[in-house]
Amino acid sequence: MTDRPQRTKQFYRSCGAIVGLASGYGVMSLTGFTGMVASALFWGTGCVMGGMAAEQVFRWNSKQGR
Repeated sequence: MTDRPQRTKQFYRSCGAIVGLASGYGVMSLTGFTGMVASALFWGTGCVMGGMAAEQVFRWNSKQGR
């Protein structure tokens, strides 16, 4: 057994959602949108897309044997 903790799919998904949240905020700021509705759309979309992308990275890493 190793002392290194296993990185699970949920860990990847959570990290991807956090990165997606930050990128959604960045895109919202760059495009000049403000308000609650714009925040909900950009941040929500960023979280979902980030989580989906991170899950694909997890699957790719699993196939590579990492």
